[in-house]
Amino acid sequence: MKKASGRLLFLVAYFAYASIYIARLNLTVASPVMQSEKLMNAAQIGTMGGIFFLFYSAGQLLNGYLGDIFLPKIMIMTGLFLTAASNLGIGFLPGTAVITLLWGINGFAQSMLWGPLLRTVASHYPPGRKSFIASLLVSSVGTGSILGVFLATAAIYFGNLRYAFIWPGAAALLSFIAVFYLFPGVPAQAADQEKKPLASLFSPGLILLLLSAMCHGVLKDNITLWAASYFMDTFSVDLPTMSFFVFAVPLLTLAGRLIYPLIYRACGGNEHRVSLFALILAAVSLVPLCYSGISLITSAICLSTASAAVSLINTSFLTIYPMRYQQYGCVSKVVGLMDFATYLGAGISSSFYGFWLESHTYSGMFLSWVFLSVLAVILLFIVQKRRLT
Repeated sequence: MKKASGRLLFLVAYFAYASIYIARLNLTVASPVMQSEKLMNAAQIGTMGGIFFLFYSAGQLLNGYLGDIFLPKIMIMTGLFLTAASNLGIGFLPGTAVITLLWGINGFAQSMLWGPLLRTVASHYPPGRKSFIASLLVSSVGTGSILGVFLATAAIYFGNLRYAFIWPGAAALLSFIAVFYLFPGVPAQAADQEKKPLASLFSPGLILLLLSAMCHGVLKDNITLWAASYFMDTFSVDLPTMSFFVFAVPLLTLAGRLIYPLIYRACGGNEHRVSLFALILAAVSLVPLCYSGISLITSAICLSTASAAVSLINTSFLTIYPMRYQQYGCVSKVVGLMDFATYLGAGISSSFYGFWLESHTYSGMFLSWVFLSVLAVILLFIVQKRRLT
């Protein structure tokens, strides 16, 4: 494709996917304020996060299938519109039950984007560049996370809690308009492209990868969900100080996603090796958090390093591995399966951790993350050793 149109496609896709993380990470900053203002308690925040992840994971199964059938532009626009509407609705603070439901709709809406975006990249770029472009596109997660924390903090500091949802909703609405006017269609599948039924995708290797994805999902989204509450509850910091340290989490996450191509090449173009390295790094980084008495700075470094490591795993699972299936016309389906497993783990665990933290310390939560990291290493080692994929 022409360079100019390729750049435009990349920029619009990047902005679109970043905007849904702006409209997701706002809860990280808003949640301790919602608790301090007695709008919701930790268990209700955990349930709210759990509903988001469960709606997201269920949406991945449905939208992963639909993403290989309908035009990506339609799927992406629908997801952005619902993301904007749900965040704007929460901005009116209608009550716990309605807020939780709207956040669940937000989760379902956000599940409509990544598969179609990856399918578009696979269709518009040549084989030698599509994996590189996809690995750059996934860095939009880090960019959106940083902007989400910054925007929500500014909204609460200069306004009030409502704006922590209204401003991100407006960002998603701007992305909707950009996609409507600037996003291209996707070429039809090649005539010689082999059609592969969904059931035939499953293999021992893929099943083990799905279990590993579930483990990494617990870490990926619970780090962002509970980081702010952890810093405020453990170290009794105020909102600006908390935001400064929470900001380090998405910043290092973005760094992890940006350096993925370098690590991928250093590992011989093998995403399993990247993931094994990253999971071991995550486990080592989380161990100090299991002990009481560590400093605020040490905690921030450990949590941010773990988040950066998880971002490497996430890129392997949700970007590089699914690209193998383009020849079968089911990139979006495989993305849906991997994302479903990731957010099923996140959804179940976030609700559990919400109730856990009502009467227990954060150390137990961190210890469980170390265990899950080690379990994922074992599963991936089996995949790598037996070459099951």
